[in-house]
Amino acid sequence: MKFEDIEKELSKIVGKLENKEISLDEGIKLFDEGIKLTETALEILNEGQGKIKILKAKLDRLCEDNFEEEE
Repeated sequence: MKFEDIEKELSKIVGKLENKEISLDEGIKLFDEGIKLTETALEILNEGQGKIKILKAKLDRLCEDNFEEEE
């Protein structure tokens, strides 16, 4: 599932939870689903953060190598 899809699903869940007409059982079910989606979203964000750190380290090495060659 893509991050954007999770975001949309969470928005729908929040809308449903704000509806005072839902039962307690339905509210608990929706809340549980929201927690699971949030966990998945955090995993995606953490993975992306890791990839960004790797790419930044590569870029830093490239910049250092180029700077050393120019001296």
